[in-house]
Amino acid sequence: MIPEKLEKFQLFIDGEFVPSKSGETFNVKSPFDGTDFATISKASADDLNIAAIAARNAFTGSWPKMLPFDRGKYLRDIADEIRKRADEIAIAETKSSGKTIQNSKNEVGAAARVFEYYAGAMDKFFGSTIPLGADFVDFTLREAVGVVAQITPWNFPFMAAAWKVAPALASGCTVLIKPASYTPITTLMLAEITQVVGLPPGVLNVLPGPGGEIGKDIATHPLINKIAFTGEGKTGADLVKSAADDIKRVSLELGGKSPNIIFADANIEKAGKAAIGAAFGNAGQSCSARTRIIVEQSIYDNLIDIMVDGLRDYHIGDPFDKETDMGPLISDTQWQIVKNYVALGIAEGGDVVVGGDRPSHQTSGNFFEPTIIRNVTNKMRVAQEEIFGPVAVVIPFESEQEAIQIANDSVFGLNASVWTRDVNRALRVVRDIEAGMVSVNSHGSASRYSTFSAFGGVKQSGIGRELGMEALKLYTEIKNVFIDITDTSVGTDV
Repeated sequence: MIPEKLEKFQLFIDGEFVPSKSGETFNVKSPFDGTDFATISKASADDLNIAAIAARNAFTGSWPKMLPFDRGKYLRDIADEIRKRADEIAIAETKSSGKTIQNSKNEVGAAARVFEYYAGAMDKFFGSTIPLGADFVDFTLREAVGVVAQITPWNFPFMAAAWKVAPALASGCTVLIKPASYTPITTLMLAEITQVVGLPPGVLNVLPGPGGEIGKDIATHPLINKIAFTGEGKTGADLVKSAADDIKRVSLELGGKSPNIIFADANIEKAGKAAIGAAFGNAGQSCSARTRIIVEQSIYDNLIDIMVDGLRDYHIGDPFDKETDMGPLISDTQWQIVKNYVALGIAEGGDVVVGGDRPSHQTSGNFFEPTIIRNVTNKMRVAQEEIFGPVAVVIPFESEQEAIQIANDSVFGLNASVWTRDVNRALRVVRDIEAGMVSVNSHGSASRYSTFSAFGGVKQSGIGRELGMEALKLYTEIKNVFIDITDTSVGTDV
């Protein structure tokens, strides 16, 4: 457990914890009570260069040449150590992010399963044999991309690190990971775990610090072959531009403004209650949050009433209290962003049905009430822009085609939900919706239940897929091998 004194964490480079070359540090603050509880070494361009050299040396060494099973053993051991330290990691996650302790425990468990999955995945990730007749043999190999820089977000710090690190290591890549400066501690705990299991030096390096200071250096460093980024869209676009100079491989998991389409024939009670979790889980700080609730006109008022009623027992407070449903937002800056969007929604003509401000019983901390805004059109900014907070807008529709049109009228395309008892309609909507993931009669996605299902979006929600075997494609290159076997004199005595 993190003690109440200020704890110190250093960079992790080449298998060792080291101070930054500049000696600079930054503090991590609790979103619950605003207190500083840890101080972290801040990585600079010099530290990045040292880590990149370490990662390159590890990549040109034995790591990618190991049997996949042998690399997998390290991943299995990491999964075991995560489980041994699960409570400690969950406490650190909740303290730095403000998410509920139960959510943190669930995510730590999911992270262990991710490492476990990829421990056994790479030796089942095959190349292809291409039939070219009797005179030739043609086949493909999958080879590690090289040194990978990974930038992870503050909303799911430990789980996001697992999603990126595990498939990269399984593929034979070496990794530099830069966790968000709000929440670097659990990624540094992952580094501690790799020390315990004996991961070779340089295979994993952790460089905490503000992305604005070393992000461009990461994108342009000559020893880095690929960038995997999760975060805000503009930052992702800037990384792509910077990485384009030397054609680095880039995968992006970006924002969303996901639709939750509810037809009149759906189980309205179930859909309304599920809409609460879909919009307000993790305090709405999720790229997957389904915050555009698109409801058939005939049940519009009823659906809103069900949601409002469900929020009466929604507990907002101490994230360490097992009764809490929603903790604080990550920062006072994020709190003000959410507050400004609520004011904007009102100015645009929307009506706040519930929420809209700080809960009356919480006078400190970055708490914000779950907020529902009705009388919203899809052209309003509150319906188009990602708020990243507990604010849902409810938009009516008259026909199936209109529902699809509203859902697709967005620059984003991460995920969507469809609620209907009509299986034919469900399949039509699934076909026509512009999203990387669609759930039917559920507010979750398959990634909540397994590590086998690909996660990612279309349009401005990103490039590439995480989880499942699809993620291994992000960290490997295809090499084609062509052999002419017609020369019968080769290998014969003359």
